[in-house]
Amino acid sequence: MSEKLDFNNVKVLVIGDIILDHYMFGQIHRISPEAPVPIVDIEYEENRLGGAANVALNLSELGAKPTLMSVIGDDKSGRTIFELLKKNQIHHDYIITSKSRTTSHKTRIYDDERQVVRFDQEDDSDLSHELESQLISTFDELIRETKFHAIILQDYNKGVLTKKFIKHVLLQTTKRNIPVAVDPKEYNFFEYQQIDLFKPNIKELGEALQMKIDPKSISSLRKAAEELKKKNRFDNLLLTLGANGVFVYTKDGTSFVVPARAIKTADVSGAGDTVISIATLCFVKDFPFKKMAQLSNAAAGKVCRKVGIAPITLKELKS
Repeated sequence: MSEKLDFNNVKVLVIGDIILDHYMFGQIHRISPEAPVPIVDIEYEENRLGGAANVALNLSELGAKPTLMSVIGDDKSGRTIFELLKKNQIHHDYIITSKSRTTSHKTRIYDDERQVVRFDQEDDSDLSHELESQLISTFDELIRETKFHAIILQDYNKGVLTKKFIKHVLLQTTKRNIPVAVDPKEYNFFEYQQIDLFKPNIKELGEALQMKIDPKSISSLRKAAEELKKKNRFDNLLLTLGANGVFVYTKDGTSFVVPARAIKTADVSGAGDTVISIATLCFVKDFPFKKMAQLSNAAAGKVCRKVGIAPITLKELKS
């Protein structure tokens, strides 16, 4: 299997919400005298790329050529994101900065490898009409200049993927016959119409359809897929089931589950970013859907063993 994992020169445009993930690692030795809360003595901290930027990082680590498009704030967190993108050699010329936006910034504090608190700073309102128009113009310019093998829409409900922008992207990709993969969230769930590869998780799908889905029942999963098909007419569905693996429902109606290996300690942050990255590259390379699901499962399992947001590397995937 490993000798066929060659994603070099696959050009993927990643569009979506970028998040700066800030980690503070330390030790808890005592309780505060001011309030009944633990005191974490911070030993070190680091910043990592999150959201759509983590998808781009995964693609890059796998040998592909990602280009990242988004809108972030003209602030300290935004500048840190540019530094990390530059360090990782990820093409970021099409990221718009705005003084009217706040860059999404998540801070997680750990006691050893156990997360004790997280706090977020962000603006998750939709882009202004002015920024939306600027983003549409930037997108049109980019796809005229570059032929992409696929486009990933990575939606974290932070306001970059507005309904108008989604509709515009899908219209242009249909005209140019560019495959689109989507990792959706609830606000725009049914805006993503006739997607080549649709990748929600079971919780998101259950909430969108207002259905209870049994992850261990193939008939329950098929029923949910068929209900979704009526609403957004996707071509292929890759539904992540957490500890139960991945459910696949293809264009021709074939469906199956690829189970996941049990993990004693799992940090699921960033796992969805890894899955959409692997699945999109497999789709571009015409891998069988079963192999796509197996690789996605294996990759998600590896990143869940890591602390915090972390990409999968090609070497890890081949192992």
